[in-house]
Order: sequence, then C-alpha cells, then structure tokens
Amino acid sequence: MNINSWRLGLSASGASAIVGVRAYGFIDLEGAKVSAIIVEYGHEILAHSVDAGTFAISDYTIRQILLHGRESAIERAGEAAAGNEGGVVKVYVSDRPEPSQGGGAERGRYVIVEVETDYTLSGQNIDYRAAMAVGVVQQKAIESTEGTIPPCRAEAVNYEIVERQDRRGKKTAVPLARDGEIVLPEFAEGSGWTINRIGAGAFHARHCYSEYTGRYEDFELPYAIFVPKQEVLEANRGKVALVLHMEHAGANSAEPLASLASSRAAVRHAGEEVQSDNPAIVVVPQIEESRRTTNDQMASSEANAAIWQLVDSVLARFRGFIDENRIYGTGQSMGGMCLLAMAAQRDNFFAGILAVGAQWGNNYDKTFQNGGDRTPERDPVSFNGFGLDRDNFRNWYYMVSDDNVLVQTCSGDPMATGLWQALADYYAAAGREIPHEEWDPFLPVGEQEERCARLLARRETDAPGGGIAWISFSGGSHMATWKYGYRLHEPFRWLYSRRRDEEGRRGKLGKLKNPWLGRDANGKVRDGSGTAGLNSAQFTPHGPDPAFGEGWKPMPGFSRRSPQS
Repeated sequence: MNINSWRLGLSASGASAIVGVRAYGFIDLEGAKVSAIIVEYGHEILAHSVDAGTFAISDYTIRQILLHGRESAIERAGEAAAGNEGGVVKVYVSDRPEPSQGGGAERGRYVIVEVETDYTLSGQNIDYRAAMAVGVVQQKAIESTEGTIPPCRAEAVNYEIVERQDRRGKKTAVPLARDGEIVLPEFAEGSGWTINRIGAGAFHARHCYSEYTGRYEDFELPYAIFVPKQEVLEANRGKVALVLHMEHAGANSAEPLASLASSRAAVRHAGEEVQSDNPAIVVVPQIEESRRTTNDQMASSEANAAIWQLVDSVLARFRGFIDENRIYGTGQSMGGMCLLAMAAQRDNFFAGILAVGAQWGNNYDKTFQNGGDRTPERDPVSFNGFGLDRDNFRNWYYMVSDDNVLVQTCSGDPMATGLWQALADYYAAAGREIPHEEWDPFLPVGEQEERCARLLARRETDAPGGGIAWISFSGGSHMATWKYGYRLHEPFRWLYSRRRDEEGRRGKLGKLKNPWLGRDANGKVRDGSGTAGLNSAQFTPHGPDPAFGEGWKPMPGFSRRSPQS
C-alpha cells in the first residue's frame, strides 16, 4: 500500500495517523454492498477511546440518499435499519483488518466501522467500485499507544473521482474505489474463484463472427471460474454440473469482478446452499462494452462465438468430471438474451436455462439492421454440429420449444413482458399453454418460494412445449427483475434438477414450423399459424418500436440502424 496516497488532504495530525481506508463487503441483491469500513492507523488504538460517534462516514447508500432522498433511494428496509441505511452500527478496535465475530481487541492498528446492511436499494449498483467507495472523517479524539490523536476535518477515502460519460454523452463525476482497497471475501483466495484478466489468464478466442459487423475477430475474453475443491471433484467424478452465467450490460467492463459483483447469481451458484447438493463448475464470461453480446434486433457480437469456445475449453479441461447431461445457463438482460440465442445454435445443449429480465425471438432479416447474419456456414464455432437443424435454426420459437426454460420478468418491463407474451400466444396457437403467474415481489420469501414451486409443478413436462414456465413480478422495472429473481432459491433448485435428455424425449411443437399467418381482427394468432418466416416485434426499453412491429419486413428507403442494446 502506498501510505502517502492516503495522506493527501489530511491535516498534519491526521496525516501521521490514518494510513489507509478499505471497504469490506459482500454481494447483495443489488450488487456489491459495504458491510464495514476498515480504518488503519500507524499506531495501535486503544479500544476504550472509540465509539459509534468517533467517525462520520460516507458510502454509496448514504450518497444515494443525499442525492435523491430516502424515499427514492431505499426500496425496503428492516425495522431496525430504517433511517440508518448504510450508517454506523458498531465501532471497535481490532488487531486484524476485518470484522470480528468476537467484538474486537483491547488494542490494535485497525478500527472497524460496521454499517447497516438490512435494506434494499431502489436501483442497482452498476459498478462494484462505485458501490465500494467509502470515506471517513475522524470527528472525535482517539487514544493510541503513542498518545492522543486529535480530530481531523479532512476525509480519508479509498476512491478516486472519475469522469464517466454515458451512451447519451452525459458526463458525471463518480467516486470509484481503487481495486486494492476493496475486500470481497466471497471471491478471495481460497474461495474457489479464479479471476482471469486480459494479459493474465484471459481466454484467447479466435475467428469469432460478429453479426454487428459481419467480420471475424481474435481477442482475449476475460472470465471468472469457480471450481469446487479437488476432493469434491473426485468424490463427484462424472456428476459435476457446469453452469454458464452471464450478466447484464451494466456490468460490461474488462474486469471480471464487475460481473461477479453485479448480482447475487454467481455467489448463489458457488454458495453452500447450491454446492452442498449440486457440486458445479461455474463460468462467468466478462464482456467489454465494445463487444456487447446482443442487441435488441436479435443479433449478437463476436462474444457469442467466443463464449462457446470458452465453454468448449472448460468441458475439455474437466472431461470425466462434468456430467454433460447437466449443463445449465443463467443470465439477466443482455446475458440472458445471449443464452437464449445460444439455445437455438446448439439445440438441447443446455439442460435448463434461467432467463431473468431477458427475451429473444426471430429475425430472418438481420442484415437489414446489422452488418452480418450468423449461419452454420459463417460461424462453425457456434454451430459446431451439436443439435444442428439447418432447416429451422432461424425459427427460434420452434428450436426452444422442447427446452427447459424458467422466465422471470417484471410487469413494469415492457420489452421482456411483450416478447414473452408473444411466445405464449404462439405456443397457445400451437396447442401448448405456458404456465404463468404474477405476484408481488414483496410477499414473504417463503410464500414466493411456494408459489414458484406450484407454478413449476404445472408444467406438462413430457409434452412438446411443456418445459417453459413464466414468473412475473408485479410492477418493478427491468433492472429490478434480478433483485427479485435471485432472492429465491426455488428457481435454482428447479434448474439443477433438470437433465438434457428430458428435452430430447419431450420433443418440439411441430406446428411452429408452419408459416406465420398473422393475427385476426381480435388479435388472436390465426389457426394453423406457426412462426416460420416471422420477424418478431422489436422493442425499446420504453415499449414497442412502431417501425418494427410483429411480422415486419425490410422497408425500401428505410435506412439500416446501428446495433443497440
């Protein structure tokens, strides 16, 4: 640690006292969340001289409340936490730079400031470094082994102010914690996670086709991988599951921790609740902003093929340990969209998919809006022959009609809701009802688990089209979906109980191979209609795109749009 970097802005007394500030935290429903601030001093501090009023602190939650007001910033809070979200709960001295279960020590170089975490933010922590940016002001005198340390009005921080520009060009100054001053034990050494960064273990992807440009790319794909301990692998040889998890575009970065810390999904997969019954290797590709996996025109970037190469390499590396009947996919928004697209490229490759705030559909005319079109000839990586159906691979609705898919959306997300409702209409016309239930995401978790189990039990698991079920959370927003969805364990229990071979036995909805015939005057899909030749309606985050409604065709004179997501 460069101690001098902590002294900038401190008074003479403070500069010689505080030598470091670190944020200690965990991954909650909204992403990374601070649970303690570790203040390091140059001398041992005496425990009797610190209390809850010793420091004024700043953290992500406190900043959000100051910027937007508590009612806007906080979605829910525990009774004891209300009014103190992100605030000081306990202060004590420790001889170790981490929270103490035993209440600390009589003296030590670290003062631990535990903060309130029993709340849920209204928004999502887009960047773990922003979520873990903290500061402290020592506002009372402290006693050390070397004498009294007087108060200091300057703030000691673990972050730098960085100017960010969003896709609309708006610039914002954002405090971002320095990576060396963040402690996330869930991903620390010994956790089972390995972080592979560009230039340091990233996967070397080759000849990866992009539908955005129609070109091939060679590049390094950063990723994280969780591997159970060797003795667990050996004890479960041939039975270990493989999970591919992909995050939303808000986690786009070159840093693999961005995806790990963006939602509860990766932590859940690697946690004891799942691993105790279902030992699994978990792969989390990290997508850079310039390589967004999917756009809203049902097209995908070079990352699509790169992810397949990465998965193939993991299967080869752990051959003999992984049960290829138990390969699963989870993802939200952009990541879930990519998974859904991949499901039609290698038919029945995934034994089950949990798609959260994500959707997909058909686009038979991708080059009208994009620079390329992924086909088995152009992309033999993604279409490697596994489950290849050359006649129907563009008819996504037909291709996934025998798959195990659990959908989670918020009713306040028009894009995901609209496209899944369309699928439900098409399947109903082909003779299969999709089990669908909506409930309040603030119901007691136990009641939600029971409702989820009942919904999944309604699937006609042996019938074509019977592997899909759909949960809607009332209200909410697009990005709220994974806060609500990953809170529940039942979807994970369902996922890990699925097997690839049950999809093959189920069979597909053959009627979906019929040509698209449109809807009647009442909006009902016409009798005998399938989805062949159908271009799905396209949506913006605010609702249907009027230029690209259901069944749209390329329009002469209408300029091709660039990829969006």
